[in-house]
Amino acid sequence: MALLFGGDQGVRAEPFRFPLSNGFPFPNDTALEELFTRAGGNFTNAPLAPRFDDDSLTSWKLQAFNEFMEVAFFTQLIANITDNVAGYELEPDMRDYVLTSLKTIQAQEEMHAYNANDAVRYFTDGTHMFPCVYQFPVSTFAEAVDFAQTMTDMYIGLLANIQQRTAAHLGADSNSIVYVLAQALGQEGQQSGWFRSLRRLPPSAEPFLTTSTREFALSWMQHWIVPGSCPNMEYIPLRVLSPLTLTAVSVGDASRAGNVILVAPGAVDPASHRVAFVNGALVPTVVPFKVRQTTRCVNGDDHVMTADRMTRDGDIHQRVVAGPDSDSSGEGNCVASTEIEADMPYAHNVMHGLVLMAVVENRDTFITAQDVTDAALYGPALLEWS
Repeated sequence: MALLFGGDQGVRAEPFRFPLSNGFPFPNDTALEELFTRAGGNFTNAPLAPRFDDDSLTSWKLQAFNEFMEVAFFTQLIANITDNVAGYELEPDMRDYVLTSLKTIQAQEEMHAYNANDAVRYFTDGTHMFPCVYQFPVSTFAEAVDFAQTMTDMYIGLLANIQQRTAAHLGADSNSIVYVLAQALGQEGQQSGWFRSLRRLPPSAEPFLTTSTREFALSWMQHWIVPGSCPNMEYIPLRVLSPLTLTAVSVGDASRAGNVILVAPGAVDPASHRVAFVNGALVPTVVPFKVRQTTRCVNGDDHVMTADRMTRDGDIHQRVVAGPDSDSSGEGNCVASTEIEADMPYAHNVMHGLVLMAVVENRDTFITAQDVTDAALYGPALLEWS
């Protein structure tokens, strides 16, 4: 069973806008007290970290930014179930259980967001992050559960990366921060397990969960943000990658490899680029690919050229993949998109759970997800394999 989220998903939910009825993302003290009851706990009262460096501050800005999206999603989902919106009707017993669970999760995500934003305010003398307007790729309860699992798994990967970065940058000063991050990471893991159980899957996907990176997380979130709706996303000084869309996947058995079909919004070069896979605790797997077809834009019109028509002596014609804006012919043509196919190294690596894919510049060594991110041209495309 595979879940694909990224790029155009067709039918989407209505746009969601803040604030919430309790004033979130800036609730008053009374609303915060009520929030603690709904969430089942309070903030930490341990001493604050003695310092933040710029890298750690960027991480916590991104945490708040990510948590806003989660609060938006769960708030909208609760409303759709409560109002019996078409596609969200549930049997009475199931409905009560799901709503009770989601209301707790939503309150806990509010606390995560407020906690991260409060740290940003403290270490920037009053500056904080603002939420955007969001539009999610779901129109039924089943689709919402699928998306919730993927969104949560992506955040788990981000928190693991932030935990590692914070410890490296702050040393002993990171102790209290890493402690809180570990607590949030465990809570998100419990959520993901519940979503998987709703899908009749084992609660845990793999023995070591997939890590992500800050750039991958911020880039993936762009799919669900209404363009131009973020008041201060530019306060997060991270690169946003051009998107990569996964359109099809096949996975073989232990004796047969599978493949993925990806679409990049521009040019790629099979000679100097590769597809990288990030999954579990594995060192990234990097494989070559072949071009299936390229859509070229000429005078505002898109024209599809198949790989066979772009082949000269068995190689992809260099003019076709020269660059996203123009080519060597001087005609002002451009590559609007490129569809590629790559082997998926599932059988050898037993790639379950969250799989991240990116088109990268070919390099000698990829050890971490950050290595993949630093070399990425397009990505990430996400796959949940169960």
